[in-house]
Amino acid sequence: MMRNVMVLSVVSAGLLAACGQQAGGPDSSVAAYSSRPELQDADSQAILARYGNDPGLLAALQTAYGERAPEAVQADIPTLNGLSLEGDRLAYVKSVGWGSVSSYNGQYAAYAFSPLPYPGLDWSRDGCSAPDGLGLGYREDFRPACNVHDFGYRNLRVFERTDANRKTTDEVFHGNMDVICAAKSWYKRPACYSAAYAYYQGVRVGGGSSF
Repeated sequence: MMRNVMVLSVVSAGLLAACGQQAGGPDSSVAAYSSRPELQDADSQAILARYGNDPGLLAALQTAYGERAPEAVQADIPTLNGLSLEGDRLAYVKSVGWGSVSSYNGQYAAYAFSPLPYPGLDWSRDGCSAPDGLGLGYREDFRPACNVHDFGYRNLRVFERTDANRKTTDEVFHGNMDVICAAKSWYKRPACYSAAYAYYQGVRVGGGSSF
């Protein structure tokens, strides 16, 4: 039985403190982070400049620095009930396209080169496209999350093309990238979370024609 899939991005403030980075109160604007040594690479500076007034980037940075609790992305996935091929196939597409990287990898290994478990599924993938030149260094880091996103877009646009489904697919993509960033060292997390937000904005703003 398929159940709701929750993608969690987990950041430990304790690790930051252990490495000499105190997780104090949240800064009030993105600009407050621009001079931090972890964000001096060209990509991060470009992202900070582009999204300097965006509360979403502020939230991402606060999460990276342990100043804000990570948010969970919950996707409402219908249950496989065996009543119809169409209904079960759609539920399966959502469970994979709105799931974790590890869940997708298991399904890809089992079924990408097979007509199972349902006919007509598109398992093709082409990696990540950096948003307008930003975050170029994260194409390989985020490739696993991009693969999940590709599956969601390429199948939901065929079997249930709605704005709500596209939005959920994008939000899960962001959550999967945050999970990847959370596994990095405390020093690398802020730049990674910033890049993840830029990639998320890239699909929200420019991904409509691909869905």
